[in-house]
Amino acid sequence: MDGNTAPVPAIHRMLHPRSIAVLGASNNPVKLSGRPIALMKRFGYAGRLLPVNPVRAQVQGLPAFPGLADIDGEIDLAMIMLPADQVVDAVRECAARGVPAAIVGAAGFAELDERGAELQRQLTDVVAETGIRLLGPNCLGMFSLKDRAMPTFTSAMDGDFRLREGSLAFVSQSGAFGTFIFSAAQHAGIGISHFLNTGNEADLSVGEVLGGLVELDEVAVLMAYLEGVHDGRELLAVARRAHELDKPVLAVKVGRSEAGARAAASHTASLAGEDAVFDGVVRQFGVVRVDGMDQLLDAGMIFSDGRRTRGRRLTTLSLSGGAGVLMADSAAGHGLDVAPWEPEWQQRMAEVLPAFGSPRNPVDLTANLISDPAMLRRALDIAVDHPGSDMIAVLLGNADHAADELIGAIEQAHRSTDRPLVVVWTGGSGRPREWLRELGIPCFTDPGRAAAALGALADYSLRPGPPNPRRPHDVDERAVRAILCEARDHGRTQLDEHESSRLIAAYGVPCAGAFPAKDPEGAVTAARELGTPVAVKLLSRSVGHKSDVGGVRLNLTTDAEIRAAAEDLLRLAPDARLLVQRMSTGTELIVGLKQDPAFGPVVVVGLGGVLVEVLADSQVGTAPLDPAAAKRLLLSLRGKALLEGVRGRPPRDLDAAADAIARLSWLAHDLAEDLAELDVNPLLLDENGATAVDCLAVLS
Repeated sequence: MDGNTAPVPAIHRMLHPRSIAVLGASNNPVKLSGRPIALMKRFGYAGRLLPVNPVRAQVQGLPAFPGLADIDGEIDLAMIMLPADQVVDAVRECAARGVPAAIVGAAGFAELDERGAELQRQLTDVVAETGIRLLGPNCLGMFSLKDRAMPTFTSAMDGDFRLREGSLAFVSQSGAFGTFIFSAAQHAGIGISHFLNTGNEADLSVGEVLGGLVELDEVAVLMAYLEGVHDGRELLAVARRAHELDKPVLAVKVGRSEAGARAAASHTASLAGEDAVFDGVVRQFGVVRVDGMDQLLDAGMIFSDGRRTRGRRLTTLSLSGGAGVLMADSAAGHGLDVAPWEPEWQQRMAEVLPAFGSPRNPVDLTANLISDPAMLRRALDIAVDHPGSDMIAVLLGNADHAADELIGAIEQAHRSTDRPLVVVWTGGSGRPREWLRELGIPCFTDPGRAAAALGALADYSLRPGPPNPRRPHDVDERAVRAILCEARDHGRTQLDEHESSRLIAAYGVPCAGAFPAKDPEGAVTAARELGTPVAVKLLSRSVGHKSDVGGVRLNLTTDAEIRAAAEDLLRLAPDARLLVQRMSTGTELIVGLKQDPAFGPVVVVGLGGVLVEVLADSQVGTAPLDPAAAKRLLLSLRGKALLEGVRGRPPRDLDAAADAIARLSWLAHDLAEDLAELDVNPLLLDENGATAVDCLAVLS
């Protein structure tokens, strides 16, 4: 290597290997250990293919080597096709030989039993000791279509299989399901640049592999199939980089249900984690999450086109009025706007339609299109010129005999604009769909699927940037340390409400005025200082949720009411004290902080106060947040109308709420090692600000 050239990272040598050694290579191309050699010979791998077999001089017509030490020159990648109990030594041998990356195909590791888990720990130790990078174990390997590098034993390419190279890279934790998607993409005419299966992720994770792929010039779209996330922050770093490069990340994440999460853990030893956390956090960073294989392929097809939309306005041209209405309904469900055209543009469109057609949008070209296919060219010219058409969809079907002219019109329109243009072609032989996809024009079989893909494209195109948080300059760090030290010195992990409120106040979160009190007379004195009406609350380090034990009395105005409430509350717990707090009103929010095993500190924002579990209306973001990202969480709530003003009520102060949420997110970030969870419930929001009324913090 030239001394002036920086060394190529191991993962990039894996993605474009110039030489591949196959350890345990079989002379039988049908056996699993013989398939990698057979596939690479069949598809024309241009690099050095190096079978390692200690008992054969040749493997499938290629010179074989007894061991890695017998091979001259650099080896970019090793494919280890050996039983699980021989893998650790083989990886160590690869590292000693200077091989930068290896793939382990064998199963029988952490996904199986404790003995397998111990083997996987040994693999991880070898990686840590030597620096070799490892894909797997329990994985099918990878494909790099540009190089025709196929270190894999999959059956996905058996038979008369045509490789379609493209700009879409796909990484999957599941080998079999990942190759199902790969095969379906290839048969649908969607070109792939790379496919990698990460398996148990003893070393390389989906996030790390995506991080290598995102930097490749030939990759424009990234797809991922996830059963669990080992390092969420790494995945978010890739998403941030992909946002900078305008390379969409499309993800299927299974494990939404409890049953799905259990199955994922048994399948690849993955921790599914809380699905709501994954969903909220990745959306915050611009990842497009889809629900299954069809949706992933549909999104991959539309994003591979490389076009972005400037808005959500969709123009639909259809030979069937019913299909146009179906498309409009589906589009509305995905946040798109199929609004009627302006009168002057309707007039222009009417001039090219039969008298019984509709120029409104959806545009009904009528079945006359079958006998007059040139009508589509004229209608598309007008749709492309229309300034209110951010996206265009053409709905056709059972028109194979006119396909040449119809596709010619669509291709011309597609070339004449940079706006997204898709086709729905139902029925017929299927050949027109193949032809359109070969031309690079997204084509679907169903209006609903096309609408979902266009909705995903609009969401991505109009996405805000990832958070760009700045730590508040007015944090009282001395007060924070004092609160934590006092609790630690007394061996406590639960802070009471007064301590918890002081903690968030140190981060600049407004809190309702309150004083602690030891007895009824102290409560009366505190109330006089604060001004009535007041709330009197149980203050106990052994009671987390006061409302569950009747530990809150509200709207007290007289000394007698306050004394009586205080006497009752002091009987509820052996360490009972009192907190007297000025009454506040407003719309109730809850803001929770927690430590997620995959993503670290996260923020949960919801409506409802004591009814939060009933309403189940919440959103999740990763900490820290900036106020803009915090405000987007609020506006993503289903009940956001309550915040924007309803039935004559003034709008709530969203900026104040967003500032409080952002400050709390910094608390979660800064105290990630100390804080297990914290709830502000409720955070009361009115037209003039936000006030934390109750808070409970638990230390780790």
